[in-house]
Amino acid sequence: MSDAAGEGRGLATSCMVETAEGPVAMHETPKKGFAVLTRFDGGGLGFRQLLKVEQRDDVPLVRVVLDNGHSVLAAHGHPFYRAGMTPVAAAALTPGDALETAFHYPEGYHPATERRDPSAWGIHVVRVEPAGHGSVMFGTVRDTHRMFVTAGVLCGE
Repeated sequence: MSDAAGEGRGLATSCMVETAEGPVAMHETPKKGFAVLTRFDGGGLGFRQLLKVEQRDDVPLVRVVLDNGHSVLAAHGHPFYRAGMTPVAAAALTPGDALETAFHYPEGYHPATERRDPSAWGIHVVRVEPAGHGSVMFGTVRDTHRMFVTAGVLCGE
């Protein structure tokens, strides 16, 4: 998922990411490193440093609208993770795609306060729309190369 020039990847400078300090806009992440929430290869959650943060301007953007009421503004090629940890470029997401989340109920568990509709057990893409051009930021997440955005879904770095 690395791309030294930053072509096609990055999150909008205003995009909120989950950090050890709580939600932080990408433009507020220091270039020297910042602990972000990530998923390890074994499935567990934890924090790893987001390092070497860079900015790139005039990048084609898309808005990924989610069924939880949030949206993510990202470069057209920025990796998101479909359920099952399959990476896919933001612009290639389709309505109904289930995305990796930080929290989900185990299969078969239905709390009494929740709907029993299986689509309730994750976050899904509603639509992906062009969003012009703008500035994005990207870096390297130590060990995992992925992080959670505050909208609740897992993205690449």
